[in-house]
Amino acid sequence: MYDSQKLGSLLRSAFQKGIEAANPVEATLAACEEILDPPSLIISVGKAAVAMAQAARDYGFLAPGVVVTTDDNYRNVDGYECFASGHPVPDQRGLLAATCVIEKLSSLDGTDHLLLLISGGGSALLPAPAKGVTLKDKIVLNDFLLGSGLDIHGMNSIRRLFSQLKGGRLAKLAAPARITQFLLSDVPDDRPESIASGPAVADPVPLEKTLELIYGLGLDRFDFVSKHIDALKEKRVSGPLRPGDTIVDNVHTRILASNKQCREATSEYLLRSIPNLKILPTVTLSGEASKMAVQLAEKILEYNSSPSNTNYCFGIVAGGETTVTLDTKELGLGGRSQELALAFAERMNLAKRLAPSHWVILSGGTDGRDGPTDAAGGIICSSQFFDSGQAREALSKHNSYDYLRANNQLLKIGETGTNLGDLVLIIGINRRDLQK
Repeated sequence: MYDSQKLGSLLRSAFQKGIEAANPVEATLAACEEILDPPSLIISVGKAAVAMAQAARDYGFLAPGVVVTTDDNYRNVDGYECFASGHPVPDQRGLLAATCVIEKLSSLDGTDHLLLLISGGGSALLPAPAKGVTLKDKIVLNDFLLGSGLDIHGMNSIRRLFSQLKGGRLAKLAAPARITQFLLSDVPDDRPESIASGPAVADPVPLEKTLELIYGLGLDRFDFVSKHIDALKEKRVSGPLRPGDTIVDNVHTRILASNKQCREATSEYLLRSIPNLKILPTVTLSGEASKMAVQLAEKILEYNSSPSNTNYCFGIVAGGETTVTLDTKELGLGGRSQELALAFAERMNLAKRLAPSHWVILSGGTDGRDGPTDAAGGIICSSQFFDSGQAREALSKHNSYDYLRANNQLLKIGETGTNLGDLVLIIGINRRDLQK
């Protein structure tokens, strides 16, 4: 017989299975078999940078290289210059790492082969401010974007304008060397230009479109932004590479793993573990976290209230990346996955008559970190005490972490060594417990 606590345990296991399904070591080792001539330089950047770089070394690629990753994922890899740098906000260490990368790239010629290993988090980890832009400017820009409510594609289209490496500029620095890049995708739709802001990918977003975002957010009120826009328009500084640029003809790109593999493995585990489970079709996680939570709750409530669906155990497996707009001065602590879990629970508690007798939601980041916290997200069961007033107050202040911590509802798994977006897993029992 299933209750919400047992369902919670199953979801934790399913979440872990999803992460393991896109193991960066195994994915990189398999991909290395496709490379016919060994690389002469390896650059690995992102939350999975250590795992990917070590896999290339284990395969037998002994070229020198650079590894740039987060503090929690950092460890030395033989044969590489290894850096830990700031995430989600760039720091001076990341600037030093970027300087090292630029020096290595500048030494390449037409006989060289660069192996580029890119995973989520690379946008912040490798800051290389464009001409006339400082690291302090980049930090201000990044802080603003993180609280703007823009999705990752919008944020990274802006980031690409203010960098020496993003938007294909890394490939330009490496030219005329050939580049093979292996990507672990943490972005919706697996768009290469958005993975670490596309250091070896042409930027398909027209400048005018990105400027519309900048003006719409009021970012041009910062002097460095308005000055840099003028410099771009007057071509005093170079912008990102554009589709059709011959430099990217020298780049071979392959996405090794993505959120899709995580979702599929999670669904397969749940279907094996829970007899007669029905997984409902759903949408990609996107937009404001609290609004996405309500949308998911409504799907559960609608299905549960249908008379033809009694005795069913059903659920949702969704992946992607939501946003949180920091729209209040009194800010607490949390992240998009924690906020989504709490907002879902609030909606379910407001509609108890329509809700399943047992339900549980797990919402977490596959990297093990949600926002500037030590939690991957939140996990909430219907059997737990729920204070709607405190929940609403926490949500209004974006203070989901403190609420979930006080109620033992944080999902903590530690750093996973990868980053493939977020997962939301929901299971409900329709009116009566499912008998094994």
